[in-house]
Amino acid sequence: MRVTNNMMVANTVWNINKNMERLNKASQVSSTQSKIQLPSDDPIIATRAVKYRSYVANVEQYQKNVESAVSWQEVTNSALDGLTDVVQRLQELVTQASSDVLNDSNLADIKSEVLQLQQTAIDYLNTSYAGRYVFAGYDTDEPPYSLETVTIGSTEVSMVNFKGNTLTATVDASVDDADITDYYTNNAAYTDTGSDQKIFYNVGFGTSLAVNVEGQDVTGSGAGNLFDTISKILIGLDGGDSYKTAATDPATGAVTIATTGFAMDDFLTDLSGNLNTILTAQTDLGARMKYAEMAQSRLASNLETYTALMSNNEDADIALASTDLTTAQSVYNASLSVGSVVMSKSLVDFLR
Repeated sequence: MRVTNNMMVANTVWNINKNMERLNKASQVSSTQSKIQLPSDDPIIATRAVKYRSYVANVEQYQKNVESAVSWQEVTNSALDGLTDVVQRLQELVTQASSDVLNDSNLADIKSEVLQLQQTAIDYLNTSYAGRYVFAGYDTDEPPYSLETVTIGSTEVSMVNFKGNTLTATVDASVDDADITDYYTNNAAYTDTGSDQKIFYNVGFGTSLAVNVEGQDVTGSGAGNLFDTISKILIGLDGGDSYKTAATDPATGAVTIATTGFAMDDFLTDLSGNLNTILTAQTDLGARMKYAEMAQSRLASNLETYTALMSNNEDADIALASTDLTTAQSVYNASLSVGSVVMSKSLVDFLR
């Protein structure tokens, strides 16, 4: 087979180009520290990369969700701690007020503190996290609890409202039944529908966690709820010995009024029940906080695993990449040297 000069030049140029491609690829791997630059470089690695990156992105989002859930729960738990302190202080004040040795001035001082504690309890129950009220159920953009003074007949009464509906249905026994009926006929009392308004965060693959505690699960919603108890205490501190309660039939709207006599120390039992309700809600929250901590640990482990898989799939071996780059550089330089010799020949060199 006759080998012409053009054939030698063409083969040399082809070999130089191949070595240049090898050098370029080695240079890209070394500089980017990635095995592939395009899916076509290795479809199997590219397919795995998409899958592993998706896993890592999902885990990172779940971690953010858990962090938000934990922060929400910690804010809620702090508020419940404060509310527990309020009820315990109310128990102390009621015990003091039950003493026969107190005069009107002493009772007035206790009443003043009870009013402050009532407002403090409302403030705790209007606690917000990131602009969302944690005890408001789904209605997180509005404070759920409010205190307002209303007139029933000719008597001014302080009412605590929950989501715009009256939560306290207790007034002094001196208020006329007709006036009470008229007020509750025209002003809706809060009724617990029994439906949960849980706010869930996704904290894992197919796993969600309720982060909130609803206000009525903390205060109670029927007769004897926390603010109802405070209303009765205030009536006692004003010198009353009986109170009236109004119950509205949700089906017919009929208002039923009952009169109950009391001694001040009767409210210690009510406050114990209110405290147990708060502690029950806090215990349930504590269990969910523990689950959130476990979810954080699990997600951290998952992130480490998936990140390692992603790295093993995509990242180049730096030592091997450096060796390949050095080898490719040497081969390319050698091909250039050989090419300079081959391509420097012409027909004149062979005419002798």
